[in-house]
Formats: sequence, C-alpha cells, structure tokens
Amino acid sequence: MVSTFLAGLLPDCQGELYVYANSRDVLDGCTGWNGGDAQDHVHPEDCWGLRRGRTYEFGEAEIGFRCGHVDDGTLSYVCFPLLAHGETIGLLHLRVRPGRDPASFRDSRRLGQLCAEQVSMAIANVRMRDELQDQSIRDALTGLFNRRHLLEALRRILSRASKTDRPVALLSIDIDHFKTFNDTFGHDAGDMVLRAVGEVLERSTDGDEVACRHGGEEFIVLLPDTDIPDALYRAETLRERIQGINLRYGDKSLPSVTASIGIALAPMDGTMPQDLMRAADDALYAAKAAGRNQAMLTSLVGIDKETLPSTAATSARSCSRAVPGEVAADRERP
Repeated sequence: MVSTFLAGLLPDCQGELYVYANSRDVLDGCTGWNGGDAQDHVHPEDCWGLRRGRTYEFGEAEIGFRCGHVDDGTLSYVCFPLLAHGETIGLLHLRVRPGRDPASFRDSRRLGQLCAEQVSMAIANVRMRDELQDQSIRDALTGLFNRRHLLEALRRILSRASKTDRPVALLSIDIDHFKTFNDTFGHDAGDMVLRAVGEVLERSTDGDEVACRHGGEEFIVLLPDTDIPDALYRAETLRERIQGINLRYGDKSLPSVTASIGIALAPMDGTMPQDLMRAADDALYAAKAAGRNQAMLTSLVGIDKETLPSTAATSARSCSRAVPGEVAADRERP
C-alpha cells in the first residue's frame, strides 16, 4: 500500500521503506517505488537521520555527510525516521527521480514529511494489532499456543482430515508429580520446569503440528497426518526428551522431570474435538494409574505390535496391559 500510494503522491521521487527487525539491530528493506530498490538490510549507524533522530537532508548545504546506505551518485536525498509512540520504528528514504526537476523534489519534501508521519502510525498500529493477536493465542509463561488456539486449530485440522481421509493424533501430556516441584522447591522452580517442557515441545514440532499448554502442568500436541505407529513413536520420543531435561534452581539440581502421555487418534477415537480430547485424557489417566512416565494409547486396532518401532512397541505392549477395563471397553471396536 505504501509503494502504491507514494508512487502517485510523490511522482518526482524515488523512495524506499525500511522497518526495524525484531532484534532492533538492523532495518529490513520492505519496498521501493518509482525505481527505488530497497536494500535487504540497513544498519542504523549507516543513516544520519536515524543517528540524529530527526529528518536529515543531503545536498542542500555545501558540506554534508552522506549516509552509508545511499549510492555515491545520489546528489540529493532526504531520510525521514519513522517515529511512533516515542519509538523509532523505521526509515522512509526519498531522492530525486532520474530525469525529474530537482526543484520539484524540493517541493515534495513537505508532503514527504506528512507521508512519513502517516506511514509510521500505520506500521505501529499493525504491529500493535499483531502483538495483541499473539498475546490472545499464546501462553505467557511458555510461549506455546494456548487452549483457545488449540480448539481453533483442532477444528480446522479435523475438518481437513475428514476430507482427505487422513488420521490425526492428539497427545495429552501431563508432568508427573508436578505439585511436588512447587511444594518442595517453590513456584519459581515449577515455572522453570514448565518452560523447559515447553521448549522441548516447541523444538519437537514443525509445519502444521501444534504444541499447546492446555492449562497448569498439562500440554497437548496435535499431529496431523499421523497414524498409530508414528503417534506411538512421537509420544515415546517426547517422553524421553522430557526425561532428559536437566535443571538447576539456585545451587541445587532439580529432580528428573517425567511425563505421562495419553494418545488418541481421529477418526478412530472420535471426529469431534471434545471426543478426541476426552479419549486422550482417558489414556492419560490410564498411564498415570499404571505408574506414570509412560505413553498410553486408547486402542491398538489392527496393529501388529511387533512391527512397530522398538520404543513404540514397548509402549504398545504396556498400553495393552495397563488400560483399565472400563477405558478399554469404551474403545472396543468390532
């Protein structure tokens, strides 16, 4: 939108727009117009406008300092720092367009200043909207998605899976004896455990896979296009990675972290979000009743356990032994 409108509003100017990256150590080139070609990156110290914190004009005075991001052949240009809410968020760079009257470029500077003010507010508003959106779907402690986003993603993925006839796995993960961490070492240590588990889940998911903090010490991982053997293997891999977490709180090493995991699959265990989550919870309760620190599946219909990966086969055999009768009956299939 900026390039489209400023190309018409400032026909005698070439322009480029740069916006600060999240790291705040470099500006990313966003767009150019009327022949302007934005560089991929510009460092703040290369621009006198950004260094001084106000509009910088080059070419009017007898002595001037050229910005590092401008070609030596440019005789006249203006750099407008984009300011909003007391913060510099980017840079609007304008220079005379080849073949145009330099006097017309000078007349365009006032309009360029007004455009810079409007662009800065627009960028700030978009960023604020994105931050608010991110806060509404992210858990503040772990950075994982929250329950709200989980339900939306689960409905979307189940709807797509019903059309493609592909399975969907849902892993319900609960940290074992988490109350002990809080009671023994304090809530700060408990928060460390939650963040560490969240990091493991985030590193272990990609693409359309979704890792969420469902609440308290319970997490959910949503795995599209995942069948029973793969679901068992992924659950065991996550369980082992969580068990491998090493944490220190102050001068003390925290006890080993373990997790129990319940596994449900659509469409076998349900095609509605609430049904699939309930089935995963049933398997989770079974894993805890069997001694914790293991993965449980609600059912193993038509699967030869000996053909599963070694870790998955161990889990499958354990599941067959440990699922309580009422849970197994609920999952009975013809």
